[in-house]
Amino acid sequence: MSSANDYRSNAEDCLRMAKLASEERDRPLWATMAQSWLRLAEHADRINLVPEDQMGDGDREQAGTPQATN
Repeated sequence: MSSANDYRSNAEDCLRMAKLASEERDRPLWATMAQSWLRLAEHADRINLVPEDQMGDGDREQAGTPQATN
């Protein structure tokens, strides 16, 4: 799974593309994609802050933490 820093880097790339876009109509698309990457980074940060003992099994799977089998 990618890290929040990777997502932020993708957002920065999108903002650069927005500035460099030759078509004015493409700029809002790049800006929207940057916002989406930033929201994903914030979500990844929140997941990493949740202590493991407070996570349910479904949350642990989403966070990429393997479950113990009995």
